[in-house]
Amino acid sequence: MPDQPLAGKRIVVTRPESKPLAEALELLGAEVSIVPLIEIRPAEDRRPLDAALENLAAYEWVVFTSVNGVSAVGERVRAIGPGTRVAAVGPVTADAVRALGVEPAFVAARASEDIARGLGPLDNKRVLLPQADIADPLLADELRGRGATVDAVVAYRTILVEPPMWGILPMRLADAVVLASGSAVRGLAAIAASFEGFGTSTILVCIGPKTGAVAREVGLPVGLVADESTGDGIIRALVSHFGETT
Repeated sequence: MPDQPLAGKRIVVTRPESKPLAEALELLGAEVSIVPLIEIRPAEDRRPLDAALENLAAYEWVVFTSVNGVSAVGERVRAIGPGTRVAAVGPVTADAVRALGVEPAFVAARASEDIARGLGPLDNKRVLLPQADIADPLLADELRGRGATVDAVVAYRTILVEPPMWGILPMRLADAVVLASGSAVRGLAAIAASFEGFGTSTILVCIGPKTGAVAREVGLPVGLVADESTGDGIIRALVSHFGETT
């Protein structure tokens, strides 16, 4: 069917919070399995995050790079006053902020490149960056390079997990495996040998160039890299690829 360009394609997504992406792919005809390779857990020590949240008025910007950061802060984001603005990376993260009653002042497509430019002059301004324990320091460094004082605090942990036994067969049979973070890439690399690899036609789809670079670093073959680091970017990459091969 022309409105189902992914009809019959078996796609595995590997993040635990991937239900919206899975549903969008299913509407395009794909058979989708969610097989988590990572697990999001609370920070072991929340005191730095709690201290920052108790002093939100001291920050000109609070920058959320993922839905997980928004979830870790939760309804306390509503305590943000008129002197503090919120920035979000990607429309999904922005929607998570809006769901808590706060409108982002800036929404970026990519973390370091777009956020650092989009916040405007940052000399002598304080920025709160709630992030994962394994977050790439590039964004914090970019913001500091533009003059900001950055408090990069651990809001949550990303833990690699082995997929359940029921998840191995979908991976073996998949036409595409979607990797939405460097953590997911490393998780896949850690277990790939244990289930005799992928099918000969399986492609690995990375959400952006950073994730693609991690995949190449650990020796995984990169089939597609989304041109935009969002779920929509992944969908466009898959539709374009399978449209050309069918």
